Amino acid sequence: MTGPCRVEGAIAARARAAITSDRARDRSSDAPVRGLLDSLRHNLLGGETHYPARPGMTELRALVAARLEAQGLPERGVGSVLITASEGEALFVCLLGLGAFPDGSVAGSISAEHQPLLDWTGVRVSDSEATPRVITIGDRLFRDVDVSVDPADVIIGSLDGLDGMNPFTLGFVAGEPETVAKITKWKQASSICAPGPSQRAALWALGVRP
Repeated sequence: MTGPCRVEGAIAARARAAITSDRARDRSSDAPVRGLLDSLRHNLLGGETHYPARPGMTELRALVAARLEAQGLPERGVGSVLITASEGEALFVCLLGLGAFPDGSVAGSISAEHQPLLDWTGVRVSDSEATPRVITIGDRLFRDVDVSVDPADVIIGSLDGLDGMNPFTLGFVAGEPETVAKITKWKQASSICAPGPSQRAALWALGVRP
């Protein structure tokens, strides 16, 4: 039977191999890569080898919620944010949680890169006020740009653009806590939670250190 130390070692080795890949070196200097490795190692050896909090690590959800507040949205706390493995997964579980899948419709603005998912699910983007509004914002949230969202919107975004995040990927869903709770059930049913090392990489990129 594989022991805890062997499991931790395997996870750490995979994280190291990913971060020191050519893609990571293209995006980051050696210093932040070493810092991220130290952060991941600290948390893995500290026992963080199982599932993190199902909707996402509280620290990370709080940072996303705070950034949305800075963009003009009301204070809604960590219950308004769900962390996912990617923006694509965020959109998929959102469509499920809103009852738009299959063959339903949503209002709002969804980027063209997600059209294959819309085609597969049969979901249409309409102008009807009777349908939920879904907005995809890519990785713009932590950039110095106005993401132009409304409190009524369900916001789908990516954390991939954070400095030093590559090659890890993450997405998020944000909205009214009641709506996010419905979407979270589908995230938990499909993949339980976003990977812990990916969330730690995002926290490290946002300045959270062990």
